[in-house]
Amino acid sequence: MPETATKSRAATIALFLSLPLVLLGGVYYYGYRERPHLPTQPLPFTHNSHTAADKTAIPCVACHQGAETAPRAGMPTDSTCLQCHQHVLSADARLAPLHAAANPHSPAYTGEPLHWVRSAPLPAHVHFHHGQHTRAGLDCARCHPTPDAQLPHSMNSCLDCHRKESIPTNCSSCHY
Repeated sequence: MPETATKSRAATIALFLSLPLVLLGGVYYYGYRERPHLPTQPLPFTHNSHTAADKTAIPCVACHQGAETAPRAGMPTDSTCLQCHQHVLSADARLAPLHAAANPHSPAYTGEPLHWVRSAPLPAHVHFHHGQHTRAGLDCARCHPTPDAQLPHSMNSCLDCHRKESIPTNCSSCHY
């Protein structure tokens, strides 16, 4: 067999062996990798300004009241935010949408609720129960070390934690 035919056959074999890897890489890149997601929110907000120990040190459950018991941590209501912001930074123009939504004493009051956009929604096929994890003794910061940033979680990060803590990793626990 001539040398060029051997090289051509080797190149064809290499192509067919590498093609599935390239396709799987594409599926992962476009379908499963985490992407930065910075949605437009109704007002500027940072967790750090609310939870940092050197600032207000508000506990997570003061706003996310379902985090200790419910399947979802939940979002605070407009009136929950107003409980503090009726007195704290009440004249700050950035909070005008909050006053319009929840403060009937405000001249801008409309009663139209704020529409927050989840910055890190879970895929529909994943079921995570916040209450189950907090009842097991997990502190919010263990999974949310920087809550203002996109959550770096993946199936592997959850599995790694479960394995480290000797917790079952059967698929039906999270995918049902």
